[in-house]
Amino acid sequence: MNGKRGAVWDDCVVALATRHGKERQIAPALLKVGLVTQVVPVDTDQFGTFTGEIARQGSARDVVIAKARAGLEAAGFARGVASEGTLGPYPELPALTYDLELVGFVDIERGLTVIEEAMSFETIVASVRARTGDDLKQFLNRVGFPDQGLIVQRADGDLDQIVKGVVTAVQLESAIAQMANSSADGQALVVTDQRAHLCPTRRRVIQEAAERLALRLSRRCPKCSCPGFGLIAHEPGLPCRDCGTPTDLDQAIVEGCSSCGERIRTPSVGTADPTECEYCNP
Repeated sequence: MNGKRGAVWDDCVVALATRHGKERQIAPALLKVGLVTQVVPVDTDQFGTFTGEIARQGSARDVVIAKARAGLEAAGFARGVASEGTLGPYPELPALTYDLELVGFVDIERGLTVIEEAMSFETIVASVRARTGDDLKQFLNRVGFPDQGLIVQRADGDLDQIVKGVVTAVQLESAIAQMANSSADGQALVVTDQRAHLCPTRRRVIQEAAERLALRLSRRCPKCSCPGFGLIAHEPGLPCRDCGTPTDLDQAIVEGCSSCGERIRTPSVGTADPTECEYCNP
């Protein structure tokens, strides 16, 4: 794979720590800025699993950096990239499930760490209890099986036995029978498999985050010329046009460089519409 000559990174190689095919979403975006991705066989499950056997230690940002560092160390490269996803109830509207994907880049030569993100409400997290022979057509249609893979486990909560990566009707029938027979309540729990290679909606969000990362890595710091200059903070408080009350909208954004620490604050233009104001529109 050849990068584009003249791009910012000039065919630099970057290690990608993944077990779930994320190079398909990340590598094309990074290639546009001259970064050639090489997959490194790192056990990323050590940082946490969606099925809960291993809990994530630290925040998603901590983990995506740790994964990127693990990849570059395993490969002996100066640069590493990785992704980390979070699925769960959206804090402001708990009835909605959100998918937040981070893609992080670490360059130990430049002392550079850059993380970009993308979010979606399209990813389905769903489960159903089942006994051998149950008709699951409605559930399977809702989650998009078989494009969306499944996990089958014991419904009594015992995680010692789990069948992952179920993508055919035969596999599903067999896994349900196996888990139901061994479960204390005689039921299996069928759950959407949220690993990236089996979750098409997550893959789209990862790709979006990777493209944002590539765009940022194409921008140089106006002070030190290091790549990776971009948004680091939002400052809420844009005043309402009618009453002047601060709103949740940005009154400014702050862009910066993680290498030299340069910061540029850009105030927002204008005022907020009253519909965004808690006083005018409680």
